[in-house]
Amino acid sequence: MARMMERRIRWAGTLIGCGLIIQMATFLWTHPIAFLTFLLIGCPLVGAGILLFLISLVSHEHNKEVS
Repeated sequence: MARMMERRIRWAGTLIGCGLIIQMATFLWTHPIAFLTFLLIGCPLVGAGILLFLISLVSHEHNKEVS
C-alpha cells in the first residue's frame, strides 16, 4: 500500500512541476496565446497535481494487523 501512495505522490509532483514550468515559460512569452496557455494548460496541471496529492493522503490506509 505504501508503494501505491509513493507512486501517486511522485505523479502529483510531476504534474505540479510540469504545470509550473509551463506557467513560467508563458511569463517569457509576450503574446495573447501565452495567457491561454497559462490558463488552459498550466493551471489544470497544477490543480490535478494538488488534487492527486490530497487524494493520495486521504485514501491511504494503514495496514491493520489482527493479533
